[in-house]
Formats: sequence, C-alpha cells, structure tokens
Amino acid sequence: MACDSESIELTQRERVAVVTLRDDIDLEDGAEVTAVFHRARTDTGTDATLLDLGELAFADSTLLNLILRARAEHDEARRPFVLAVPDGSVVRRLFDITGVTDVLALTGSQEEALRHIHATLDSGTGSPAEPSP
Repeated sequence: MACDSESIELTQRERVAVVTLRDDIDLEDGAEVTAVFHRARTDTGTDATLLDLGELAFADSTLLNLILRARAEHDEARRPFVLAVPDGSVVRRLFDITGVTDVLALTGSQEEALRHIHATLDSGTGSPAEPSP
C-alpha cells in the first residue's frame, strides 16, 4: 500500500485504510490524491478509510473538492470515511470557513478517528454519523 510521494501515504491499521497527507497538497497533486482515495476505497483488506490531515501545512479548494468527492464515493460504497484534523490547524480553519464541517465526519486525531470508525462498523450502519465529542 505504498505511494511514490513523501507527502501522500497509504497504510493499513486495524483493517482501516489510512491516507496521510503531509506538507503541501495542491493542484499538481490532484491526480495522485484521487488515485490514493480510490485505492483506499476499493481495498478489500480494509473496511473503512481514515484521512489523516494532522501533518498537512497547506490545503486549497482543489484538495477540499477531492475530499468532498471521496466522501461522496465512500458514502455510495457504504464505507466509512472519517477525517483526523486537529482543532486550530490550517485545514480545520479551511473546513470551518467553507462550512463543510457539517458534511464531513471530523475528529481531532487518528486515534479518535479509529474509535469512531470501529463504533460505526460495530453498529452496522456502514456510513458514519457525526463523530462523538
């Protein structure tokens, strides 16, 4: 599950595909991010996808669009898609400003996201509701 870019990583943890985006992600990275989201969503060795944005220093509307599209594709596949985005981060501010916090399952850390995913999978709902505070 390795990627060529140091800024984009796909790993597996507790039957969850973990996509980690680091540093700066912009228009030039769009095709690779899309491919990684697709690989995560279709990985038969996992049951959900966790997008970790804790190490991301910059994101723009291009990445936001890719994330929203990935969430819609995961919803269609009835596969949980949960984001780990620390409070106060640049990315969290982008989500707050654009109003997408209401449509994305957001948690503050990878551990919180894993707990939320496992609770969702254990409940059998497939698509995550709002994370627990």
